[in-house]
Amino acid sequence: MNILIVLPPNQPSGGNWTYSGRLQRNLRPFGINITIKPLDQVSEPDFAAADIIHSYNAYVTGRHIVQHAKRHAKPFVLTMTGTDVNEHLGHPDTTETMTEAVDYASGIVFLTADAKERLATLRPSAADKSHVINLGIDLPEGAGKKRADFGLGDNEFLFLLVAGLRPVKRPLDAFEPLKQAHAKLPQVRFVLVGPVLDENVQAEVEAAFADSPFARYLGAVPYEEIADLYRASDVVMNTSSSEGLSHALLEAMSIGKPVLASDVPGNRDLIQDGENGFLYDSGAELTEKAIQLVTDADVREKLSQGSLRTIAEHYSLERERDTFLEMYRSICKAAPCV
Repeated sequence: MNILIVLPPNQPSGGNWTYSGRLQRNLRPFGINITIKPLDQVSEPDFAAADIIHSYNAYVTGRHIVQHAKRHAKPFVLTMTGTDVNEHLGHPDTTETMTEAVDYASGIVFLTADAKERLATLRPSAADKSHVINLGIDLPEGAGKKRADFGLGDNEFLFLLVAGLRPVKRPLDAFEPLKQAHAKLPQVRFVLVGPVLDENVQAEVEAAFADSPFARYLGAVPYEEIADLYRASDVVMNTSSSEGLSHALLEAMSIGKPVLASDVPGNRDLIQDGENGFLYDSGAELTEKAIQLVTDADVREKLSQGSLRTIAEHYSLERERDTFLEMYRSICKAAPCV
C-alpha cells in the first residue's frame, strides 16, 4: 500500500515532519510505503502513485489537496490540527473550502478528543469517520552534547521553548514574564530554539533578545540534538495560542522534564495543572509558576514523575502504529486500493 502524506508548505522541520517520519519508519515493516512531501513540492505523479492521500492540516493543506484526490478518485485522509478546529472551521471566510475536505475524507484524524468533539458539533456527518490517535514518542537518543556545547552555563536555570518562529507559537509570550522572574532570580534564562517560519516574528524576537542577556535564541537545531537540549534544560515550555498536541512537550515529558504551557485546548488535553505540568493563563501566572519551579525542587520532582506516568500510560509507539495501520487498511479495503 502506498500512502502519500502532504504537509504544509515551507516547513523544513518541526512536529509534522517528526510525526510523519515516525509513521514512515514504523509502518514500513507492515507493507505500508509512505512518501512525504510538503504542499509546495508535491506533483501529479505523486498523487497518481498513491493508494491513499493523507493531508496534514485542513486549512493550509487539505482544502487544496482534496481537489487532487477527487480528480484522481483516491481515498483521502485528513489530519486536523487545533488551529483548524478552533479557528478556521467556524470562520465564514474559510469554512466552505475546509468543509469540502472534511466531507470528502474517508478518515479524519485528531490528536485530542476535544478537537474531535468540536468537529462533530460543527459538522455532525463527520463524527463516524473521525478518530483520536494518540501520538507515539520516539525521541532520538541525542548527539551527546552538553550545556557548554550550546553556549549555556551550568549554574543557569533554563526555560526552553522549542518552536518554529510563527505567530501561532507566540515565542515572545514568555519573554516579559520570564524577565520578571529573572529580576528576582538572576539564574533564570529563556532559551528559544526553532526555524524561522515568519520574518516578522523573527524580527520581533531578534529585537527583544538583542539587549536581554537573560534570553538566547539558538536558531534551528538539528533534530538529532533536540534530546540533548531537553536534558540540558530545567523546564520545557509551550506558549502557543492554539495547539493540537505539542511534540516538544511530549518529548520533554518522556524524559521526565517539568513542563509549563499556555492554558489552551491541546495543552489542556495533555497537562493536568499541578500534576504532570503547569498551565498558565496570564503573564503574571507564568511568572509566579516559573518562580515556583526555580525555587521548589519538590514541585519539579512531582511534575517530573507525573510526566513520566502520562507518557507510559497513554503515548506508546505501538498504539499509534497499530491504530494507523488499522485505519489505512480499512480505508483501502473499502475503496478498494489498486
